[in-house]
Parts: sequence; C-alpha cells; structure tokens
Amino acid sequence: MTARTLFLNPNSSREITATLRRHIARGGWPSGCWAAAEVEAAPRIIGSAADNARAEAALARALPGLSEGFDRVVAMSSVDTGYEIVRERFGDAAHGFTRSVLALHRKLGHRLDIVTFDRGMTALYEAAFEATGHACTIDGWQVIDLAPAVIAAQPEIALDALRERCESFGGRQPVFVVGVVGIGLAAGLRDAGMRQVIDPVADLLDWLGED
Repeated sequence: MTARTLFLNPNSSREITATLRRHIARGGWPSGCWAAAEVEAAPRIIGSAADNARAEAALARALPGLSEGFDRVVAMSSVDTGYEIVRERFGDAAHGFTRSVLALHRKLGHRLDIVTFDRGMTALYEAAFEATGHACTIDGWQVIDLAPAVIAAQPEIALDALRERCESFGGRQPVFVVGVVGIGLAAGLRDAGMRQVIDPVADLLDWLGED
C-alpha cells in the first residue's frame, strides 16, 4: 500500500475524528500511510442541509492545506459531505464513506437494509444515496428520530432503538448503520451477536484496498 490517504471528517468534532481514527487503526494499515483530520471551521455536527452546506464551504477552504502530502482523500460523512469538492482536486482519488460501502456491497451482489438517524435529514440522505449511483443496493430503510448531535453526546440512548430497528429486518441481509455516530453502536450490536450488522469502516478499507 503506497498511497497516503487522508480520512477527512467534514465537521469540527475532534471526538468524531478520534472515533474514526480508532476504528480505522483496527484495519491494520501502517500508521505512515494514513491520517484523520477534521475541518475546524465547519459545524461541530452536521444535522441539517444548512449544516451540510456550511461544512462544504469550510471544507473547500481548508482542503488545500489539509490534503497536502496525501494521494487520496475520503470524505468521512454519512452523506459524503464535500465529496464533489474533493473530486475536483483529486479526481478518481476522491472517495466518500457511504458511497464506498454501497459500492463494495453492490460489487459483492448484496442488498443492504439501512438505518439512519433524524427523520428531518431523510431528504438529505435520499439525495446523497442517489448521488452515489448505488441506491439500488438499498432495500429496507428504518429511521431513528434522534439528532446526530444527541447521539454523539449520549450514544447509549439510541442503542435499544437501534437494536429494535436491526431486528425488525429479520436478519435477511446485511444491515448498514449509516453515519459515524452509529459506528460504535453498530460495533456493540455485533459484539452482542448481531452478525448481520456490518462494519462499515472495515468495508471502506476493503474498498480502498482494491483501488
């Protein structure tokens, strides 16, 4: 693996960046091959279309400095915030978290059931999924109506609801809990025996490894 990869958190939460860094490190990539960073001038959490637009503007300003010395950049957002901006600079070396997971499972011939957070963000998710070109991979869709900022601050309050949503799919196919705020929760469900809940970071790394 020779490409240096920047995993770019398009919000300003250092806690979310730390979560990303922890889960990426488990993939076993050599430490010199990658880094994770946040966009300091962006909203702390992206919880609306307006937040997403502000994050994109902040990312556009910060990208030249943050990406210096890297060969590719991954926009680490549930709605791939800033992907098109990164693509303008990096071309095919631009990636998005969600689109990479969907692309991998489409290549594998899988359908996915998904869980997202905050009903008010559903339209933003729909647009983001369509933009990936892989929306056909999505089958069932459940929503937990809690804001990402609330879950980031108190993830335990969403755990029972997430378990119920995942169980409601009946274990028929893999379940993708979309978004960085759900990474730890999904890991907890896998540890408790819900093997149908995917590890999206591991899937992302697999996809990047094929690039």
